[in-house]
Amino acid sequence: MRSTFRILFYINKSKTKADGTTAILCRITIDGASVVITTGESTVPHDWSVKRGETKEKKTNQ
Repeated sequence: MRSTFRILFYINKSKTKADGTTAILCRITIDGASVVITTGESTVPHDWSVKRGETKEKKTNQ
């Protein structure tokens, strides 16, 4: 049986903090079962690249 594995990084723009940042979330999907975890990092929503799934800050992307 073939197994599938996907990782998606995203932000939830509707849940911004008082300082204007939002948390970076990670969705891991294995064979159709998904789990969402937080990465512990945050970013300003206009610095987030939806297409690439990363921020403009090199420190955060590492």
